[in-house]
Amino acid sequence: MSLSKQISEHKEALQEIGRYISDYRGRRKLSLQHMGARVGVNPSYLRDVERGEKIPDDEFIRNLSENCGLDENYIYDCMGKAPLVAREELEHHSILQETLKEIGMSGFSEQIKEEIYRKFYFMAKMALVNIK
Repeated sequence: MSLSKQISEHKEALQEIGRYISDYRGRRKLSLQHMGARVGVNPSYLRDVERGEKIPDDEFIRNLSENCGLDENYIYDCMGKAPLVAREELEHHSILQETLKEIGMSGFSEQIKEEIYRKFYFMAKMALVNIK
């Protein structure tokens, strides 16, 4: 992919995130000042993110999720990044790092890897249900 295409896609992603946040703010009839205070940022930072001129940082995204109910996963997906909670879990649990490294270096096809990840996902879901 050419650099100009990458830059164009990056700008589009930032604009999509900005629209998502701006639409939320508009539906709630919140001023930049009020929403900025709600999520702990300067109104000018919020305005720049809404315009697609700034990349939202992790703390801002988490605050949007926790204080406004916006979908953190959607924002990270637009950015092409793993959600913060996933990165935090990976950083704090060496067994998870080792497991992913082993799978990544296994030589398995993408289809087999996907099957392993899907099984892991369902095992985790079942464990969460049983613990609660």
